[in-house]
Amino acid sequence: MQEIDVVRQTRTFLLRHGLLGKQITDLYTDAHPSLLIDAKLEPFQRFTLQFDSFAIHPDLVGRLDDGRITFAIEAKGTGDWLKGIAQADSYRQGFHASMIAVAGTPSGDMVSFARQRGIGVIVVHSQSTEVLERPPLHLPQLDLAESIHRQFSASNTLLSQFYYNFPTHYLSCAVCLKIWEQCFGTSTALIQAFEPFVQILYPAIPRDFRPALRGASKLGLVYIKGNTAELTQLGRACAALLPLPGELAELHKEAMRQPLATLCPKTGAVLRILLEGEPIAKFITEVLARVGRHQPIAMPALVENASRFDKTLTPVVFFFPKAINKLTNDQGFIVWSNVQADHYRTTIYMQYKRILTHAGLIKDHGLAGTSSKHYKPEKDLWELIV
Repeated sequence: MQEIDVVRQTRTFLLRHGLLGKQITDLYTDAHPSLLIDAKLEPFQRFTLQFDSFAIHPDLVGRLDDGRITFAIEAKGTGDWLKGIAQADSYRQGFHASMIAVAGTPSGDMVSFARQRGIGVIVVHSQSTEVLERPPLHLPQLDLAESIHRQFSASNTLLSQFYYNFPTHYLSCAVCLKIWEQCFGTSTALIQAFEPFVQILYPAIPRDFRPALRGASKLGLVYIKGNTAELTQLGRACAALLPLPGELAELHKEAMRQPLATLCPKTGAVLRILLEGEPIAKFITEVLARVGRHQPIAMPALVENASRFDKTLTPVVFFFPKAINKLTNDQGFIVWSNVQADHYRTTIYMQYKRILTHAGLIKDHGLAGTSSKHYKPEKDLWELIV
């Protein structure tokens, strides 16, 4: 049994049975070339524990449904088990629980050694998987644990992407839900019924309505549960400050030529408040603030400055997960000679850039490409203006 088989079966077991009596809400597979060949292991992400002179990456990382406890797993096939324990031991520095998953049945001595190091043991056979030794929980090193938390936050945020460049589509969902509440006496709407309701009030809504609603959820305006949507408290407060849907539709037309914040400063201010709670937008603006206001820099310089600010979070935010392994060295530094235009996340230089522009946070320098094939990073200028 190979390492990828161990990862595959361990992942399936954890999603089905949970860990330590709790369900698992987040589970990522390391974006290593040997694992990327199996799309069923998605979502992929490279989580990094950064030490002074080296960086390490667990094969599986996850969080329990309490939202706080994190765990890391090193997977091994039929050999290198002692090396695997040593690797899992290092993960304890940044995770609350650490385990090794192995193919076959380890000896009693090996299990005892793992127990002494505070490492849990998962055994994987061709037809079964079980936790042989439960991992003890402990408090990891604070700075490393906080780094892992930021990587989780960014990774989860990027799993749900902004689909449209125009934030009016997202804002309109909140305003229309407020009107729905006034009309029907409930803040909860069946999405199937809510869609034509929005189409009437906000004619600019795209034919594909669901991404607009998901974008509103991403901003914290609405809560989607199954086939229903409901205003959040934040969404209700923002809806009271936003223009009516018809006015938003007119603003949408004009926003094709100039930023929304210029056309309607109050709407831009609402959008800035919402983006303050969005981890990716906040990270980008924090990096730009360190560069300085009214200091335009190209995308490579933005990423370089971001790496100085937060070395482990930067690759997660700016690059596709499948590219990170080839773009970083053993010390965790970006190898710029390996970076190509198609390694950058399109959602960052398209959707996030346009939304930050419409919020009035960055200057409208336009887009430097609308696809990986045509993207020109050196011409992609970012400039904080507030």
